[in-house]
Amino acid sequence: MQPGEDKPVSFSFPKKERLCSRLQMEQLLSLKQSVFSYPLKCYFQHLPLSDENPVSKMAVSVPKKLEKTAVGRNKIKRWVREAYRLNKHLLYSNLKEKDKVANVLFVCVGKEKLSFVLIEKAVVEVLRTISCRDIS
Repeated sequence: MQPGEDKPVSFSFPKKERLCSRLQMEQLLSLKQSVFSYPLKCYFQHLPLSDENPVSKMAVSVPKKLEKTAVGRNKIKRWVREAYRLNKHLLYSNLKEKDKVANVLFVCVGKEKLSFVLIEKAVVEVLRTISCRDIS
């Protein structure tokens, strides 16, 4: 790799990119900054890039009211994480220029049978919207 080239896009989803803190999730929900793209509602928060916030983080929630079985909820969560993993470069590229990171919480609101294609379209639309939002 030459000195002037950027790093290749990483398609991994390591532990440090997972939003696990209950306090951070509650803060996301209380800010009420959200984007909707069926079947997902996405709560997000832009943060300055720092030692405490080195990377963007994400979490997924699928309510038991919408999907009764744990197998179904876990499958939807896997699909959302996979769609995010494949398309997170859409979010990272715009936020990197502005020295920002984002905490993102995806909440499934779709009531009928979902597919990976539908979820991936929603995730891409949400990531593009979040990355283009006015960051102050």
